[in-house]
Amino acid sequence: MNDPDTDAAATWLSIALGDLQVADAMMIGGTGAALRAAAEHAQQAAEKSLKALIALGGREPPRTHDLVALVARLPAGADARTLDVDYDALSHAALDARYPGLDTPAPEVDEVLRLLSHAHEIVASVVTVLRSHGLDADDVSPR
Repeated sequence: MNDPDTDAAATWLSIALGDLQVADAMMIGGTGAALRAAAEHAQQAAEKSLKALIALGGREPPRTHDLVALVARLPAGADARTLDVDYDALSHAALDARYPGLDTPAPEVDEVLRLLSHAHEIVASVVTVLRSHGLDADDVSPR
């Protein structure tokens, strides 16, 4: 692993935290549009937190929304590799939200809550790793 880049990791984490706040706020609406937005922002929070781990490893995160591909690029020992979350479903949720077909139904509340729970778990795991590298995650403000 290259030298840890906690500044880049903190930047990615701050953006992830902002997306997570938006996802949580959209759940209050509970309608089709709000649920699509919540699912998309849950995916974005997961994506950007994984990119924080890649940046921490001293590498430039790839420009992709594919969470499975991002997990494959994580540094060895990253806790996010072992989480019991559905990275594929989160990836597809963002695509379905951004590019719904004419016959694509709005996501169900329970499904979006599951995806949001997965995003929270991923972000929490990333925060734990960043803390182990000396980053005070409590000082990272959502943006």
